[in-house]
Amino acid sequence: MIELPQGERAQTAALQFFLQRTERSALSQQRLMQQQSLSKLYQFAIAEVPYYRDRKAYPKTIETLNWQQLPTLKRADVQRFSHDLQASNVPEGHGGLVEFRSSGSTGAPVHTFSTAYAQCFWRALTIRDHLWAARDFSSSIAVIKNQAVDKARYPGIKVNSWGAGVEQLFHTGPLFSLNSSESLDRQYQWLSELQPGYLLTYPSALHELARLQLKHQQVNSIKGVSTLGENLSDHTRALVKQAFNCRIHDMYSSQEVGYMALQCPRHDHYHIQSESCLLEVLREDGTPCVPGEMGRIVVTPFHNFKMPLLRYEIGDYAITGEPCDCGIQLPVLQSIVGRSRNLVSYPDGRKSWPSYNPMALMKLFPMAQFQLEQTSLQSLRLNIAGVEVLSEPQKQQAIAIIQQAIDYPFSIDVVQVDSIERAKSGKFEEFISRIE
Repeated sequence: MIELPQGERAQTAALQFFLQRTERSALSQQRLMQQQSLSKLYQFAIAEVPYYRDRKAYPKTIETLNWQQLPTLKRADVQRFSHDLQASNVPEGHGGLVEFRSSGSTGAPVHTFSTAYAQCFWRALTIRDHLWAARDFSSSIAVIKNQAVDKARYPGIKVNSWGAGVEQLFHTGPLFSLNSSESLDRQYQWLSELQPGYLLTYPSALHELARLQLKHQQVNSIKGVSTLGENLSDHTRALVKQAFNCRIHDMYSSQEVGYMALQCPRHDHYHIQSESCLLEVLREDGTPCVPGEMGRIVVTPFHNFKMPLLRYEIGDYAITGEPCDCGIQLPVLQSIVGRSRNLVSYPDGRKSWPSYNPMALMKLFPMAQFQLEQTSLQSLRLNIAGVEVLSEPQKQQAIAIIQQAIDYPFSIDVVQVDSIERAKSGKFEEFISRIE
């Protein structure tokens, strides 16, 4: 007997039905859907959110609204006006609050809030990502991500499903989780012991894991790899294909916005998640880019009515793409230029992903921008921009935060700088290794 889905399970199933229809809808229908979402969000924002209600730049009626003439919302604005950007009330049915702290792609952490309603769409798009990547839900998945220093250390944590949204619709294998602060050798050992069906981690760490696999050939089970959080290079894609004989499926998301683009099922480019956000790729003069042209990303998430982010300049750049031949009609990003991280190297030869806890630094320096450099096997340098005074007690607190997170007594120099520039490629390098 087949039971009809009820409650959250029914909601999850309905969202998947909706997404599978809209992803193949004509562009004109997608634009109409987005206009309706923007209208509802905007009218709420100017009525309930002090930041938009009290500024002349935001028209008070939808009839006089010219979207592209609205100012963009900078990360510095979100840092400075976090309280004024929050609605005192959210619409009925949007559920409880969810809090995020994001280091982002500019080195300037932000503190944002969302709702349970918005998280439903996050989970729905997670399922879409699994379906587009054609993953076998009965298999196991290994996740190597940044966590608190004392959590998910080797031998990691096991849970019995792939997550709350997925388990409502599918029976899945287990999910294994490991802290990305573990050395790359330990991460590879962990994968060798588990032999998971799928792997999710950061591109910089994955690159080194692929090199270890080419050397040792001990992980023989992986059917697919997912990446997030950093810029993914063509070289890493090719290396993983050679090492694990499978394809990388990348995703573009952020804590404060959610999913913005997912990799195409057939190609290496990305489809914008138009049901969840309006993503604009703009020239410096604010006009839209044409296919093949690189511009700055400005994004408006549709479903966060606790802290609406209207035309949020997230700090990344992208190259727009031509329409895709895969059957999915969602707009295309040819590539995304976001943040990058090198790996931290230890005197004993270990390497690991550098989880230096920018969230704790944000509490110490609320309006600052951070970048960490490794200058030798024994020493690091923390560059801080956007602070007027950098006291000695603040320096010592910052040093303690980094040493606790990175779990090694490096000699750390804290330096106040005027600004932190992007690399020539356009990427913001959050952690730079100066070691050959």
